[in-house]
Amino acid sequence: MTAPHTGGAVGRFVPCLNPATLSGIPLEQFLALAAGAGFPTVEISIQQAQAHGTGPLRDLLQEFGVSVAAASGILPAGPVLPAPLLVDPDTYRACLDGLDSRLKAMADLGCTVATTVLNPRTPLDTDEARAVARERISQLATAAAGYGVRLAVEAVSIRTGLPPELDGPHPLVDRLPQLAQLLDETDAENAGVLVDSFHWAAAGADPGHITALGPDRITHVQIADTLATCAAGELTDSRRLFPGDGALAWPAFADALAKAGYAGPVSVELFNPELRALPAGEIACLSHRAATGCWTLAEASR
Repeated sequence: MTAPHTGGAVGRFVPCLNPATLSGIPLEQFLALAAGAGFPTVEISIQQAQAHGTGPLRDLLQEFGVSVAAASGILPAGPVLPAPLLVDPDTYRACLDGLDSRLKAMADLGCTVATTVLNPRTPLDTDEARAVARERISQLATAAAGYGVRLAVEAVSIRTGLPPELDGPHPLVDRLPQLAQLLDETDAENAGVLVDSFHWAAAGADPGHITALGPDRITHVQIADTLATCAAGELTDSRRLFPGDGALAWPAFADALAKAGYAGPVSVELFNPELRALPAGEIACLSHRAATGCWTLAEASR
C-alpha cells in the first residue's frame, strides 16, 4: 500500500453520520449529537426531514454547522425507512406519490444525493428484474436531475439475514461490478454507485471492484467494519462494527476510493443492536473517532 493514499485519507474523506447508527431518536437530537461529536455532514431520512419542516430544519443545520450529504427515502416505506427499488408495482406507484416534494425538500436542504437500495435477490425472473430495475433507476435519476440531486444506488452483498423485501429465489445484483454493468445498460448519467465498505467486504473485499468504477461513478460511501471471526458469506448487518474495530483492510479500501477519484463523505452506518444500546452521545463520539481514524493501523487504535 502506498503511503500517499493512506496517509492523506483523513483529509481526503469527509466524516458523516447515518441516522441508522443512532436509531430511534428525534431528528433534532440526532443533529445535535452529530454536531457535538464533530461531524460536519450527516445523512437523513427525507420523510423525517419533511415531517420536521424544511425551513426549521435549515435553521437547525445552520445552527449546528452541519450539512446534509445524502438523504434516503426517495422511495419511502413509512415515516422513516426507505423502500428498495424492486418493490411490487402497486407499492412502487404509491411510492412515486410525493416524489417531487421529496426531491424539492432535498434540494431546499442543500442535499445533492438521494440514496436507494437495489435488491440482491428477487421473486422476479432475473431478466425481468433487470429490466424493471433499469426502468426505475432511469425514472428516478431523471426526476432527481431536475432538482440538482444525483441518485446513488447501493448493491447489497450480504447473503444471510436479508429482510424479506430484499430477498427472493432469483439473483439480481449483489456486488459492485454487476451494479456498474446495470447502470451502464441503463445509461442514466445522473445515477451513480453507493459504495458500502461492509457489503464490499461481504463480496470479497476486492479493491479492483472499486477502482474499476472509475472517476465520477462513486456518488456516496457508507462505512462499517467486519468481525474477524466471520467469513464473508456469514456477515450480517447486525454484526457491523465501528470502522477500525474489526478486520476490514481500511488502507486498501481508502486507496481504492482514492484511485477511483472519490473524495467525499464517508458515513458511519451501524445496525448492530449491542452497539446501538450504548448511550447515544457515546455512539456519536465513537463514530466520529472511527470515521477519522480507521484508515491506518496507527490511527485505528483506540
